[in-house]
Amino acid sequence: MAKKIYLDAGHGGNDPGAVGYVVERKVAVKVVKYMKEYLQKNYVCKLKLSKGTTDLNGRCREANNWKADLFVSVHFNAGGGDGYEALVYSAAGEKLGRCFEKHVKAVKQNSRGVKYRPDLAVLRLTNMKSILNEVAFVDNRKDIKDWDENRELKVMGEALAKAAAEWLNLPAANRSYITQYSMNLRKSPSTKSAAAGKVSKGKTVTGTVEGSWLKTDKGYIRTKGEKVYLKEI
Repeated sequence: MAKKIYLDAGHGGNDPGAVGYVVERKVAVKVVKYMKEYLQKNYVCKLKLSKGTTDLNGRCREANNWKADLFVSVHFNAGGGDGYEALVYSAAGEKLGRCFEKHVKAVKQNSRGVKYRPDLAVLRLTNMKSILNEVAFVDNRKDIKDWDENRELKVMGEALAKAAAEWLNLPAANRSYITQYSMNLRKSPSTKSAAAGKVSKGKTVTGTVEGSWLKTDKGYIRTKGEKVYLKEI
């Protein structure tokens, strides 16, 4: 059975969240959107998004009733600090926080660490593992300047999606492509690997993506290199 992830963009309704060089609610919604798109495209899972008009108790109740496996909330911070924070309920969530922190640091955002916040509703009232991500400080220009454009928010959303996928050990989703050239199939994902066969130009190939390779039931095909070898359908 597919794992379930509840995605929550902080604040909403008449509450914009923290306001600085950006408005927290607006950028949080975008990060969650990119998380959703990346997870849907690359992994087998079920997703549910909170609504801005639903209060915190309602969001927790909805996630509990849906029996989510993971609750991921996205916020932006304020108060003049600098960096990301992973907020979890207690020491029992330390590994979850470290998992998310690892992926955030991989996209070059510095971290203020994993912190325990048993007072926060989305951590206290949820029955599943839950995490509240404070991406950056909206009132610190030095911090938020790297996370205030769509392309940067996409990078952050994908980093958080990868963290969720790693934590839940999500299976990769099959993706389909059209070959742009006649190509070799390889026994392993390396150009030095022995050939396992050939596939002609214009053929549909389906498999799971591993880096710059597509793993099919007949072997590996390189998706891109000096050229784009496969075009996704």
